[in-house]
Amino acid sequence: MFVCYIGAIFTTLLFFQSVFGKGEAPAGYIVAVSVWLWITVLFANFAEAMAEGRGKAQADNLRKAKTETIAHRVLSGGQVEDVPAPQSMPLKSSQ
Repeated sequence: MFVCYIGAIFTTLLFFQSVFGKGEAPAGYIVAVSVWLWITVLFANFAEAMAEGRGKAQADNLRKAKTETIAHRVLSGGQVEDVPAPQSMPLKSSQ
């Protein structure tokens, strides 16, 4: 998109040059190419913004839907204790 942006700027400058009679191509052709490039740049930025917004909304929905999983830990003596899943694993000893 950066190359398209630079091309749009360059063709716009070429259009102004051709309007003043110093251009190598007809002004109508240059303005058509320039408008096409500017529409491409603007549409790409709009599409990227829409995709970013959708991605953030989906991430927010996933964070809201997050629930805590409960694990059943069997204690000595056969008793069962309900604990959050991240806490159900015994800690490794640092030896």
